[in-house]
Amino acid sequence: MKKITLKDIARYFDVSISTVSKAVNDSHEISRDLKQRIQEYAKENHYKPNKLALNLLNRSTKTIGVIVPNILNYFFVQVLYGIEKIANENGYNIISCISDESFEKESKTLEFLDSGTVDGLIISLAEETQVKERIEGLQEISESQIPLVLFDRVSDLIACDKVIVDDFEAGYKTTKFFLNLGCKNVAFVSPIGKSSVGKLRLEGYKKARKKLKDDMMRNW
Repeated sequence: MKKITLKDIARYFDVSISTVSKAVNDSHEISRDLKQRIQEYAKENHYKPNKLALNLLNRSTKTIGVIVPNILNYFFVQVLYGIEKIANENGYNIISCISDESFEKESKTLEFLDSGTVDGLIISLAEETQVKERIEGLQEISESQIPLVLFDRVSDLIACDKVIVDDFEAGYKTTKFFLNLGCKNVAFVSPIGKSSVGKLRLEGYKKARKKLKDDMMRNW
């Protein structure tokens, strides 16, 4: 069954598309009788407004783009759940995308989302992006009209709002915990050692080891 459009309704009633649009949107600018007849006809023929066209007209998509580097990481699953929950409560939808730690895939996704598809972007950078510091595309977005928020994996080279965890302190406290238990061989293993998160955790680990060594030297 062909989907009925405003143009079809306008042709049926021999009025302008603008008049039909005002009728289905319950405008007071047209007569009550005509408005009622158009609304009844639209309902009988299962008319549904073209949301994409309305969004373009209003310059708002009510959609937020979210890019995460790895969906297998439980942390990012929880983040996506939280973002979608709050977005939905405020009348927004989200488009969730995965970069798979790839700079190329992240760039292509950004190009798609930056084409008027979303009202804002929330991104955790791919490891390749951080290592190579290829942030030209993100810099262009941060300088445009699209709001940009980086979280967890961020870059100081991009001027935008950022949401981060104190990964240095996390690395330090975790290592210190094991050392205080009497563990003598505490190793640091990270699959994201080249990312900002991995580097900060490593520095925290090193600080805890150094502090233990310094304390032992003072007590010797």
